[in-house]
Amino acid sequence: MAKPSPPDKAGQLTRLYTRLGVKKDTPDAAVVDDIFDDAVQTCLDYTRSSLSTPILIQAKRLAIIMYNEQGTEGEASRSEGGVSQSFELGLPNIIKTALAPYRVAKTRRF
Repeated sequence: MAKPSPPDKAGQLTRLYTRLGVKKDTPDAAVVDDIFDDAVQTCLDYTRSSLSTPILIQAKRLAIIMYNEQGTEGEASRSEGGVSQSFELGLPNIIKTALAPYRVAKTRRF
C-alpha cells in the first residue's frame, strides 16, 4: 500500500495568497497567515483528527470565508440602504459536510 504524501501547509497557504490576490511579505499576508492558522485549528478541533491534505483544503476554504467576513465579526445580519445581508455563524455547513468523513468520534466506556 502506498504511503500518503504528507500534508503541504505551505503549498495551501501559497494557493490561498493567490486566491485572495495577496502578495507575500506584505501586511495583508501576515493577516492571511494568522487567519489560515485559525482556520486550520478550527478544522482540527472540529474533526479531532491529525493534519491531512483534505483538512488543509477545507481550512483554506474556511480561511477565504473568514478573510471576506473581516469587519463583520459577531454580526448575524445587517441592513444598509435597503440591502439586507445575513451571515452564517460558526463553521459553515459546506465545510462541516466536507470534513465529516475525517471526523473522529468520541467513545465512552461503560
